[in-house]
Amino acid sequence: MAITTGLTESYDSLEASAQYVYRSLGLLPVDLVDPDMVAAVCRLEWGEADWLLEVLADEQLLEPCESAPDQPVRYRVGSAVREHMRARAALHDSADDRDSVVRRLCEWMLAIATQAQQRLTPAQGTLRRTLPPPADTPAVFDDDPGAMAWLEAHEHDLLGVLQAAVAAGLDEVAWQLVDAFWPWFLRRHPYALWVKAHEIGLAAARRAGNAAAVRQMLLSGAIGLSSAGRLTDAIGWYTQALDASRADGDVRDEGQALLGLGSCHHNAGRPQQARPLLNQAITLWEACGYPRGVALATIVLGEITLAEDPGLAVDLFARARTMLLAAEDPYDATRALVLQGHAHALAGDADGGVRELESALAALTDAGSTLWRARALEYLGQAHSGRGETAAARECYQQAADLYGSIRPADAERVRALAGDL
Repeated sequence: MAITTGLTESYDSLEASAQYVYRSLGLLPVDLVDPDMVAAVCRLEWGEADWLLEVLADEQLLEPCESAPDQPVRYRVGSAVREHMRARAALHDSADDRDSVVRRLCEWMLAIATQAQQRLTPAQGTLRRTLPPPADTPAVFDDDPGAMAWLEAHEHDLLGVLQAAVAAGLDEVAWQLVDAFWPWFLRRHPYALWVKAHEIGLAAARRAGNAAAVRQMLLSGAIGLSSAGRLTDAIGWYTQALDASRADGDVRDEGQALLGLGSCHHNAGRPQQARPLLNQAITLWEACGYPRGVALATIVLGEITLAEDPGLAVDLFARARTMLLAAEDPYDATRALVLQGHAHALAGDADGGVRELESALAALTDAGSTLWRARALEYLGQAHSGRGETAAARECYQQAADLYGSIRPADAERVRALAGDL
């Protein structure tokens, strides 16, 4: 009661605009708030939102958090304060007004995440281009690192905002927000979040009756399941997507499902089952004019070929990389370069392989990729080891293990063992 009394006294001392921000913050299902978010949610100018957050912090109603020099200050709401905020909102604001605050948060998150997706993975956003754009919202970043930093800052907000959107009946917003976070899933591989978000997005797309969105959630969610090693579940999602694509006559999505199924069989050590599926995908995509898809399937064919004929694999990876660069997909082109360098090293051209792997590693570091940086470092370690460069090989293995450790602990232990054997 003493805490509540103190909070009420502090609240009563605030001017009306600060009181409104205070009440609104308690309704937001997020861990941290910043001026960009508050300006959108409370319909304020950025400067006013920034100042009002400072006012609340000065009253010890918010806790400032450390932030990078080029990032706005973010604030944490304590649990006791949040309960008081909600009670004030219930007392002073109508249910419609409270719902509007949450809706504006969901729509703002979607708008900014869409800007990040369009900047970081434009080749993936084919479905996005068929939809009306989100509300005209000022960007909060102006380069690729800024976009990745924003996604990182809001990673822990995603599930709460998705659940709030679903509770508010905003199913179209929910699945679109999952789709817009694709760059983060692709480059950082947060497997638990990836899968849970897509489960929510898939259910939302089904409730909305949006067949294209259902396929999108199945396909991108299956990639997360496969990457997490849940191959049986991934095959189930890809099979649903394949059936839906054929029923809807969507050739591109049919090819994506076939590619996914082929990749799963390859990862499970079943190349004879993988190859026909990958070739079917290539045939479909060549017929409908989707060279990026052809290139992605060619990469997997190259990985299958690698153990049998590294020289042929080099050609496949080089072909895929050329197509991906032409399709303006530099990230996947860099993945192809990693494998091309590895294949060159296995084929006997260690020097060429090391050059290509080092070039790819630099690009992946700039892109903020976790998994593919780890793979590039592992392959570099193998190449250095093949040249008798033990110290360089050990360093690469150790760096690769550190990266694997955050997403694939078993791979981290495997690579540490390689370093220990040198």
